[in-house]
Amino acid sequence: MALDMRQLLAEHDGTLRGHVRKPPRIGTVVERIGPLNLTHYGTHCVVDHRPLEVEDSASVVRLVRQVQASAAACAEPVEWRVFHHDAAASHLSMALDAAGFAAGWERSVLVGEIAELNFPEPEWETVRWDEPQAQQALDLAARTGPHRFPLATWHAMRSDPYWDVEVRMLTDRGTVVAACWLENVSDTAYAVVGGLTAGRPDLLAQLPSRRLRPQPKQFLLADADGQVRDVLLATGFRDVTTVRSHHWTPPGEPAATPPARHSLYNGESERIARRCKARVGFDYDSGRGRYRAPVDSRRWFYGLLGGRNDPVIATAESVIERGLRACVRRGEWVYQYRPYLNGWEFDPHRVGGPGQPSWPGSAIADDEFQFLTTADARLGTFDHYTEQTLVVYGEDLLAQVTDDLDRLLGGGTWTFGSQISHPA
Repeated sequence: MALDMRQLLAEHDGTLRGHVRKPPRIGTVVERIGPLNLTHYGTHCVVDHRPLEVEDSASVVRLVRQVQASAAACAEPVEWRVFHHDAAASHLSMALDAAGFAAGWERSVLVGEIAELNFPEPEWETVRWDEPQAQQALDLAARTGPHRFPLATWHAMRSDPYWDVEVRMLTDRGTVVAACWLENVSDTAYAVVGGLTAGRPDLLAQLPSRRLRPQPKQFLLADADGQVRDVLLATGFRDVTTVRSHHWTPPGEPAATPPARHSLYNGESERIARRCKARVGFDYDSGRGRYRAPVDSRRWFYGLLGGRNDPVIATAESVIERGLRACVRRGEWVYQYRPYLNGWEFDPHRVGGPGQPSWPGSAIADDEFQFLTTADARLGTFDHYTEQTLVVYGEDLLAQVTDDLDRLLGGGTWTFGSQISHPA
């Protein structure tokens, strides 16, 4: 039996609001401030929380000041959404106004039980970030916003279009005329419409169940107004409450990019891959994993250790992390490249430290060949998992890590003179 509006609102408040994704998305940090979750994206931050029962205005003011202090320390603009049905909504809105927050968009919160929604026949197609039409979708999203979750933010994080967000579009003679993006909210019964650029409910038809296993979704949520709100209500969504955004920008220049992100399959990543393979003479396509240790490199064998869970491996990873942070220039990125697998890229000075996102790369792998390298491949690491050998190359990086790796893994092997072939 379908839920009534009161039940839908209670489900929304108790499950979706205040939900924390585990593990956090790459490049993000979730800070807990009392009952609040403050998600730092490196470029901005967003406040989320369950309904506040605080009636004491002094407590609300204290929470607002704590959020501002945290955002100011990172130079991150803040978005705070206030739901009108919350008991503390009026106190919170006044506190935000007094603290210098500017009121933004106001929209209806629409929740639909997926089994009860009646969508037109779908005609959409999906788009990946590396496809030309992705830029058309981004431009269209920018013209029609603001949206609940900007498409540009997903793109900046290079979020995986298969697991995190699915971007759908309608085209007319090769031109994108409408788009929507759907987020899979892990460990919940919800999928969320991050944005819908036009009143085209057919873009929401057929949730991608292959991605939403093992927990199929029961609810679909959207923030909407105007024509989009009207057409969604006509398909069976229920208007359960209203939400208004509030925004505050601290002094300072916010970062232009997140501290870490997924890599795209584009020309840049292909060039980095070629440099990596050339740097160590790696021949993946032969199927034998042959490589040639560069002259400015050293190799360590780790095969006698107990695998990824061995504390020595963890310490060796910390040594590589410190070494890369010491050698890589400010503003320069490190890339984790794995042939034919997803990769990552990150600023080593903005990850791995106190209050920063976790270090996303690793030098030693269990079951794959991988590089951890600068874009020009002048320094980095190569892991040959079948040989169980870690190759470190680049004189600057070797100077930082050799003594510690010798102590942890035993004396490494230097490479002198001509390069030597090492078949797997």
